[in-house]
Amino acid sequence: MLIGITGHKGVLAKSIIKYIKKNNKKNYKISLYQHDILDYKKLADWLKRVDLILHLAAVTSIERVNKNKNYSRRVNFESVEYIVDFIKKSKTKKKLVFLSSSHVYGSSRKKISEISSKSPITFYGYLKSLSENKIQTNLSIYLIIRLFSYYSIFQNKDFLIPSIINKIKNLNNKKLKIKNHNHIRDISSVDFVAKQICELIFKDATGIINCGSGKGIQIKDLVTKIAKLKFNQIVQLDKRFKTKKITQLVCDNSKLKKITGIDDKDNLFKYL
Repeated sequence: MLIGITGHKGVLAKSIIKYIKKNNKKNYKISLYQHDILDYKKLADWLKRVDLILHLAAVTSIERVNKNKNYSRRVNFESVEYIVDFIKKSKTKKKLVFLSSSHVYGSSRKKISEISSKSPITFYGYLKSLSENKIQTNLSIYLIIRLFSYYSIFQNKDFLIPSIINKIKNLNNKKLKIKNHNHIRDISSVDFVAKQICELIFKDATGIINCGSGKGIQIKDLVTKIAKLKFNQIVQLDKRFKTKKITQLVCDNSKLKKITGIDDKDNLFKYL
């Protein structure tokens, strides 16, 4: 089987590619899409050659998405729309593996399962939800992975943990300004996430599957741990930046673990 991967320059894609090459028991081959995801002529030529499409190309920073919603819509939804239409018209058994997001859900006091109702909390989540709907309506063979937050040392400063690290580094004895620091999120290491995604592919999983650690952490506690582990500091948070309403996104990953058989505890903080 030839696995085609879009967005191969991203940090998650690099970790996935590394895992496939190291743990490939079925001799899968990899083809990396090397062009602009919106160049549909080149994309079509490439799609003809692959058996499974792992679609990772996306604008993933919430800040970048909000700054350029038109471009983000083209990349995050219209490219998916094109791939789905191509597969449908080709009448082949090509399988699409789509990386969605926990942002398609709303806040929940309980762990979020695959049957939890969708209520996108960001424009990024809205585009992911649109893509999911397009896939489910038009394809019979697909895998949608709803990915909760993850961290890599190679992420840029737009992402949560790198932004926290950068702010602590430049604090100068002031109170730390972290928006929504009383919110609760489910955060894994990029390698843990990549391992789960690859095993879902290896086991030919289909449908919709959540991917996360299954544990929530309040952002303020995350800040405290990062400050202590990385900088040996105790920091004070500016209380003006907490919100009255706490949002919570924590993964029910029981379906994931049942399929992959991976029940390892992810030690996120060893990567800091």
